[in-house]
Amino acid sequence: MSQLYRSFNNYLKEIFGTRVYRVPLDAGFTCPNRDGVRAFGGCTFCDDRGSGAPTIKTDLAMKEQLLSGIERIRRRYKAQKFLAYFQAFSNTYAPEAVLQNLYENSLDHPDVVGLMIGTRPDCVADNVLDMIAEFSKRTTVWLELGLQSANNKTLENINRGHSAEEFFDAVKRAKARGLNVATHLIFGLPGDDEEEMMSTVKQVAVCGVDAIKIHQLVVYKGTPMEADLKAGRLPLLDEDVYARLVADSLEILPPEMIVMRLVAEGSQDEVLAPAWSFNKHQTMEKIEAILTERGTRQGSNFARSCRGACAGSSAPEASEYKRSRVSDEAAWQSHAPVS
Repeated sequence: MSQLYRSFNNYLKEIFGTRVYRVPLDAGFTCPNRDGVRAFGGCTFCDDRGSGAPTIKTDLAMKEQLLSGIERIRRRYKAQKFLAYFQAFSNTYAPEAVLQNLYENSLDHPDVVGLMIGTRPDCVADNVLDMIAEFSKRTTVWLELGLQSANNKTLENINRGHSAEEFFDAVKRAKARGLNVATHLIFGLPGDDEEEMMSTVKQVAVCGVDAIKIHQLVVYKGTPMEADLKAGRLPLLDEDVYARLVADSLEILPPEMIVMRLVAEGSQDEVLAPAWSFNKHQTMEKIEAILTERGTRQGSNFARSCRGACAGSSAPEASEYKRSRVSDEAAWQSHAPVS
């Protein structure tokens, strides 16, 4: 496990003393940019699984999905502990009572040690956050709020149906309730150049989220982006450029922020491009090689980059964030990944 950044796997080992595996679930929800509340058609990068894992058996009821996923992962990895990961579509986009019942039932299994709830920033009403906060008092809970980009024009281009301002507001409200918050960024979206991507990372770095997922834009079969790709209207990031951008990003993230993902991967049955998405380990090696060559790691340039990071943005003031955090080096030492 890399010592160059604080991985989610290491974080979970710190908490539970063993490797903990996520069991992806599809609760049968949709999204407000699919059903017409915000837009129709969904995000242009999203497939008909709502970004759910291909291993999810959507023909099964929720409890059976969970049991099937646990057994599959247990057989393959000899796993002992699991997180119920509500992954597909927007998993807070339902009445509070429906959500509470789903989350409660997923914790019935003795080896499920927590919840991960993937959703959108426009789907977290205060009453829902209050309910999730009650779960967090008795189990590990992660609320994953998708952002993708802090550039509102880019969000419009990909049909997200919400703004960057809504994201930062949702983070603020979730953190006020003591929730663990993760976010998700995509590099290479149409409309985002390198400066825009780094601006998004800088704003996320100081907004108070606890964890981050970053991955390259991947074009899946059957998505609106497939037509753009085939028409030559969708340039994709080169692997070496992507590796450099991720290394740059890690350097300016807080040293204590948890890194949940740095590269997306997929099978040739579902992914059209880029071709380097089929070799995740190669890309990870390139990212780590860049950091090693530079002599840097996560957080190396955080203090410098966060000064003025929020000027003209919707994120909280960088100075406010810095006051709430310990120094870069102290944070890294106290949260350094374990071997």
